[in-house]
Amino acid sequence: MDAPVTLVTGASGGIGSALCHMLGRAGHRLVLTALDQEGLDLLAADLEAGGVPVVTLAGDVRDDALPARCVALAVERFGRLDNLVTGAGASRPCPMVEMDEDEWATLVDINLSAVFRFSKAVARRLIAQGQGGAVVHISSIAHANGGANLAYGAAKGGVVTLTSGMAQQLGPHGIRVNAVAPGIIDTPMVRQGFRDSFNGLVANAGQRTPLGRLGRPEDVAGVIAFLLSSQAAFVTGALIPITGGIEILSPLSAIARGA
Repeated sequence: MDAPVTLVTGASGGIGSALCHMLGRAGHRLVLTALDQEGLDLLAADLEAGGVPVVTLAGDVRDDALPARCVALAVERFGRLDNLVTGAGASRPCPMVEMDEDEWATLVDINLSAVFRFSKAVARRLIAQGQGGAVVHISSIAHANGGANLAYGAAKGGVVTLTSGMAQQLGPHGIRVNAVAPGIIDTPMVRQGFRDSFNGLVANAGQRTPLGRLGRPEDVAGVIAFLLSSQAAFVTGALIPITGGIEILSPLSAIARGA
């Protein structure tokens, strides 16, 4: 079989960029989309310098037409599509009582509805090809506790449900669907959201996380790359936490340390 063709949304973000480099080294041909054309151009140039076949399409995941355009671009450039990673996301810390309806709708659209739209477009292509495929959604630890923004947390919870339902419906077509749930990862989105308290976030994460540090984009990218690979051929419907164990540390231990 030819080298797999993988579509990545949010490709120029912290996790997306690390993933693209990892997949490129593993022999994937890449179809990349993100909001910022300049960021995509820089990423693509870096990948192409390493010999990775890449095509890009800048766009807003809220655009209903973008998923079909990305699938068509993959087929036009590479003749097929094999995998999807939904990495596009947005959030900011915001108490529920201060959130307006427009922000709720925007964040749910970006973090959940767009995932559905890309999944539907890609699933149709994979079913038509008849050779299976793999989908990995990026959820979040916030799916379980709401996080610092309830619109984001609720949307990421929806991604978990979507993953399970897709795995059931697409499994008979040989299409595997899984999700990862990152914890606190050192990405531009996290740094921007906590720009006034990032040092405190690092220190407290060190106390509250068994592994004693924030996650790195490569920590998440490595698990996604595994889920796309043949080594995960019998894995579907799974949600894999990538959190450094922050959710298993005893609260009593944290309280005792004054965390």
